[in-house]
Amino acid sequence: MAVSKSESESESESASDSQTIPLVSFDRFLTGDRTAQKAVAREVYDAFSGVGFVYLRGHGIAQGRVDEIFELAQKFFSLPLEAKLKYKLSDAHVNQGYTADGAEGINDHKECYEHRRFANDLCPSDEALSGFKSTLDLFYQQCFVLAMNVLKCLAMVMDLGDDFFDAITKRADPQLRLLHYPAIERKVVEQEGHARINAHTDFGLCTLLFQDNIGGLEIDPKHDGNFVPAPPIEGTVLINIADLLVRFTNGRVKSTRHRVVSPSLERFPGKVIPARFSIPFFVHPDPETLIDPILLNQGEQKLYEPVNAGEWRVWNTSKDYRLKADDGQEVRLRRVAVAT
Repeated sequence: MAVSKSESESESESASDSQTIPLVSFDRFLTGDRTAQKAVAREVYDAFSGVGFVYLRGHGIAQGRVDEIFELAQKFFSLPLEAKLKYKLSDAHVNQGYTADGAEGINDHKECYEHRRFANDLCPSDEALSGFKSTLDLFYQQCFVLAMNVLKCLAMVMDLGDDFFDAITKRADPQLRLLHYPAIERKVVEQEGHARINAHTDFGLCTLLFQDNIGGLEIDPKHDGNFVPAPPIEGTVLINIADLLVRFTNGRVKSTRHRVVSPSLERFPGKVIPARFSIPFFVHPDPETLIDPILLNQGEQKLYEPVNAGEWRVWNTSKDYRLKADDGQEVRLRRVAVAT
């Protein structure tokens, strides 16, 4: 599912010309000396504090592995619906398994599968779907390593110590998601209030996103309704800040609204828009972590009240999927934000 060279060049130029989302060569961080690491860390931090998104090239995950995951996603989502529903997600505390079209937002048009680090009871075995679980496990670990390096950039710039985020991710259980947006009539997606995914912010620490070459992802940098494209760029991963990290850094980085809409008419002029696949990796801290805003300057005031990371995650998951806790009651979050 890699973008062809000509498409990649045009998309890269589009992203560069808009200067909305910076593109950073991350191999300098992975293999460079301390001076190079600090320079890259600053570029990443500036992108996150400015627009909340960054493209990383040279991120350490081979394109062949990424292509392999896209192929597995195609195989899984091509299964009959009754077969996929055997793996149906049902527990907000675990948040693992399959979600059918319409289960997460009635006006969104997508289906997805969630993979976790420790508990994947609702994952097809390698016997049921050859190579599925074992390959996802390997890719998951690669994504986790990359995510920790990105968080290290923030810790370095904020003078928190390189390993600051290690202490709150020892039992971290991020969520690897395979997303499929079925082929659909353009007029359906472009109805008022509809989208492939409606505008939202992510609610964890940060998100890694691998896209196919269809397009349609847009971001709203100023949260004023003026969305701009975040096109696929071959060989890159797109990373964005999520709400919990905004709280933790006391607003120093941005969690920017984004959505997935129809790809451009210029590229796909027909009445039916093609299927789209993407692979996000949602990073969350250990569930017992208290997310208490970090104050770096004398006299600095907290913009947010502390929240428990585990409660925050379950509350948001329950809200998104309209799930209830084990006792049948609506999940409630203690300690609500002072400002959002």
